Amino acid sequence: MIIKRFVSLFRTTGFKIIAFFALLATSVLIALAMLLGNEAGQFVIRVRDDSLEKSIALTTDLDAEQYLPILNAEGMTGMADYSAQYFIKLGYNDLDEITATTGQYKREGNSLYAYTFYIVNTTEDGSNVGVNIEMKYSKVTKNLDKAIRIMTYAYSTNTSIPEIYQAKEADGAEIDYVKDYGYVIEPQLFEQENVSDGIVFNDQHYTIGTTASESATRINYMKYSVFFWIEGNDPECDEKIMGGTIKFDLTVSVAM
Repeated sequence: MIIKRFVSLFRTTGFKIIAFFALLATSVLIALAMLLGNEAGQFVIRVRDDSLEKSIALTTDLDAEQYLPILNAEGMTGMADYSAQYFIKLGYNDLDEITATTGQYKREGNSLYAYTFYIVNTTEDGSNVGVNIEMKYSKVTKNLDKAIRIMTYAYSTNTSIPEIYQAKEADGAEIDYVKDYGYVIEPQLFEQENVSDGIVFNDQHYTIGTTASESATRINYMKYSVFFWIEGNDPECDEKIMGGTIKFDLTVSVAM
């Protein structure tokens, strides 16, 4: 009978082997899809592959037993509009408060997202290390990149440098950032932009390990923070961008 033949097929060794490898292949594909999908929804910070052997690493805990080549920060959904005038003031004490704890920071109401970590100089001989930092964006929908703001804040004993970045205004209008937006730092424009992806910046350069004076204590790490918010004062911030998406990747490399 047909049914008996069908049942006997499932009992053969050959079928069991084929079924096993088919199940294994399916499991691998599912796991890979989950991994790639998970990273696509995150803010990814990584050391460039060719810099892994040149003594820089990442961490959110300086006391950790091992530093890392990559950090995956959870993304943020349902962001509300905000403005830099509420959290950036002269002296940057408010920034220091936000970044006092490393890792992820989300302001109540999803108005501000920040992530703080350390770039560590791991050279065995204690020599200085120059690092370059680049940030790219991709997977933009609903022109969210037009209204979003990115601020980096590099902090060490020698350095306290906040920088703000924004896309060019659609109409090319000249903005008085202090008067119109309440900024104390004039934003720089994204270096490249199009519908799908672009570069926020690619020329941030720092040296880790230097001292302010002969008697100063040598610091072999730099604290680094990235802030994201949707600028409520921007003309591009309207109902059209609501529900939009954007993905950021930050790469740290040894300066050649």
